[in-house]
Amino acid sequence: MLTIGFDALTIVLIAIAVGSYLKGAIGLGLPIIAIPTLAAFLGAQHAIVVITLPTFFSNVWICWRYRKMRANIPYIKVALFSACLGTLAGSFILRELTDIALLWLLIAWIGAYLLNMIFNPNFRLEGPAAKKVSPIFACIAGISQGATGIAGPVVATWIHSYRLEKELYVFGVSIMFLVIATTHLVSVASLGLLDYERLFQGTLAIIPTLAFTQIGMWTTRFMSPRIFNKLVIIFIIIMEIKLLIEVSGKTF
Repeated sequence: MLTIGFDALTIVLIAIAVGSYLKGAIGLGLPIIAIPTLAAFLGAQHAIVVITLPTFFSNVWICWRYRKMRANIPYIKVALFSACLGTLAGSFILRELTDIALLWLLIAWIGAYLLNMIFNPNFRLEGPAAKKVSPIFACIAGISQGATGIAGPVVATWIHSYRLEKELYVFGVSIMFLVIATTHLVSVASLGLLDYERLFQGTLAIIPTLAFTQIGMWTTRFMSPRIFNKLVIIFIIIMEIKLLIEVSGKTF
């Protein structure tokens, strides 16, 4: 059984709390913050599987609270199906890759997200183009989730390109994450990756996750769009730097 000390546990709980708060407030943040933090102590694969459970329940809670908005997301039904297929494929990749490879995948996806924010800040996806590329983006997001536990860079960029209002954006990314997380949870369990130790750790993480997700949802209405976007960018940059430092230490 893998164990961590009190100091490390405190760091992990803070990461889960901050990630869950951001999840409720801006629709993403839990896997992006919690997985790299937990991976530093228990390894990437262990962290990805453990965080699958709290990620699933945080998305369930948000989708239930914002359920009346479900008809306002463009082309969501086909995209959700594509995301399921991508997640299944990504889970097989997870079983075969090493920690180093998984970390590089995290870096690549987060880097792609940051580049999109820099070079396409005003891009808006709509009309026939949105109908064509939405299933593709959804499938890529599913592969990313299945292989790394993080689909945020793909989903956040894609849903952001619709230029939705704050609460609708939070619901849009969360319903996408819910389908991906559900498929991921089933696939990692069927592949034998979710053992009793990881199941227990993931279940314990659900309690602080739901509490801080709700706090984040309460604060969304008070955020300006500018602050909303800045929070996303700041925390993604922090995680990218942290991952680069970590993978450099393991490689060299």
